Amino acid sequence: MNQATSPTLPPVPSSRQPSRAIDVFLRYLKAEGVSVVFGIPGGLLHPFFEVIESDPEIRLVVTKHEEGAAFMADGYARISRRLSVCAGTAGPGATNLLTGVACAFADGVPMLVVTGQAASHALGKGAAQETSREDMDIVAMFRPITKYSAMVTSPESLARHLRRALRLALTGRPGPAHLNVPVDLWERPLTEEWFNPKTYRPDTRTFDRVSVKRAAAILMAAKHPVLFAGAGVGIGGAEEHLRTLAELLPARVATTPRGKGLFPENHPLSLGVMGFAGHAVAREIMLGHELDVLFTVGTSLNETATLNWTPSLRKNRSFIQLDIDADRIGRNYPVDVALVGDAQAILVEVVYHIHRALREGVKPESLWRAHEPVSHTYISPELRESTQIPLTPQRWRRELEEVLPNDAIVFSDVGGHMLSNVQYLTIKERQKFILNLGFGSMGHGTAAPIGAAFAAKNRPVFAIIGDACFTMNGMELVTAAEYDARVIWIVENNNMHGITYHGSKLVGSQVPLASVRYRRTLEVAAIARAMGLFAWVVDTPNTLGDVVREALRMPGPSLIEVRVDGSIPPPLGDRARTIAGFVES
Repeated sequence: MNQATSPTLPPVPSSRQPSRAIDVFLRYLKAEGVSVVFGIPGGLLHPFFEVIESDPEIRLVVTKHEEGAAFMADGYARISRRLSVCAGTAGPGATNLLTGVACAFADGVPMLVVTGQAASHALGKGAAQETSREDMDIVAMFRPITKYSAMVTSPESLARHLRRALRLALTGRPGPAHLNVPVDLWERPLTEEWFNPKTYRPDTRTFDRVSVKRAAAILMAAKHPVLFAGAGVGIGGAEEHLRTLAELLPARVATTPRGKGLFPENHPLSLGVMGFAGHAVAREIMLGHELDVLFTVGTSLNETATLNWTPSLRKNRSFIQLDIDADRIGRNYPVDVALVGDAQAILVEVVYHIHRALREGVKPESLWRAHEPVSHTYISPELRESTQIPLTPQRWRRELEEVLPNDAIVFSDVGGHMLSNVQYLTIKERQKFILNLGFGSMGHGTAAPIGAAFAAKNRPVFAIIGDACFTMNGMELVTAAEYDARVIWIVENNNMHGITYHGSKLVGSQVPLASVRYRRTLEVAAIARAMGLFAWVVDTPNTLGDVVREALRMPGPSLIEVRVDGSIPPPLGDRARTIAGFVES
């Protein structure tokens, strides 16, 4: 990830100026550009929330559940590419944050998590909601899902812990950091010598120039090069540099499911998505014999991107892997050239060496043609044109493509609708697609767009979710209504947990799980109206476009319930085969 640019700081007070611990804490947050805190106030974090609410430079967004707070902070960070903050009081307030923080950790999202704690003098005595080591160790609970988790034991240690948390959250592969603070420490006097952010967290945009030159030479000599882009391209803000490299060579480009849209899917060089619910042409070329150089950028090459780590992705080709985390290099496939560092910085350098070679008269040997588009085919293409009622999942996505704004940010939740989004929804230039697939938590794509709306300025934010995701975290739509967060939810309603129901017919005894189908029709739009949202129901062809245009004109959040034929399965064949393979092994 690029290093966060610190905003203009207020005048630095004289060295060693006394203040409260909370004042020191907030000054560091502001220096990192924090302007929103997501959370739910509670007694053992009251001093923190009280000061946040009264500070004119920071907005406090009170969510309906702490998991939603973590999801919203995650969404804010993914769009702003800056540090986000979520907070919860002790006990259940802290444990409710865990799933959302785990999502951020899995996907490399920079986040500071603040939790409350009983007063320092009461630790070990069994205070209400106490979560010390002697009882429920909340610091230990966060440790596996953060880059740093610590309890602050004194006002004097607070700044040291905070600087370390910020340094780890924002350098290398980003991620969440957690601080647990006893309630009595916030307002204690603290004498602190100020550290500017540039002095406590280093610039990690360095790389091995020899390896970069070698990679550039291999790419120049390739007959059929393919670039394979993962979510790290987005984290590093390297989308334009990826496209420049692809067009210079030229090279075909595929993305992982999480990286969908980082290279425009309507670009002539695009292969679409490789992996679960991906596109046939991406699979054919990337697993075929023609490809001679594969350059992976910002992908850990996990199960969902590699069709359960198929050996065909590696054989008979040169393999270049770029990742900011050295531990992910060669983890699943041996590499010929390893590039460790920031995606943007390294791609800039690769492009520089190719430009220099071009100036010296050396031409790329690629046989691909930059202006000859790849022929894309969909699973069940006839369903994109179907006029049946209720709608097919394929048809309404085709209609959405026609009206989706050029600068739209599209979140997908997790479920059957996610697989259809990956396969059937084309993400074009300037549009952005966000999918929490590292941890794969339902509810993220429902709540995270609210956080994104606070960071997106004037860009329209959409959330494509399923009815089961809505029932899981849908109360956060009340938060959106309260804060006028302009998000448009499109809820695909098939009255079931679709991925589970249809998947159960492909694995195990192949008997569908009837229990995941709702016994009563879920009136999603009616529930949304009761929450204060503008809401519509779409169940016929040629209707969605007008409704989306109307939703874009609304002054607040809105929801479109799209009722679909639940008998049509999502494209989950790859996932089912993988699960079956796990069971057999």
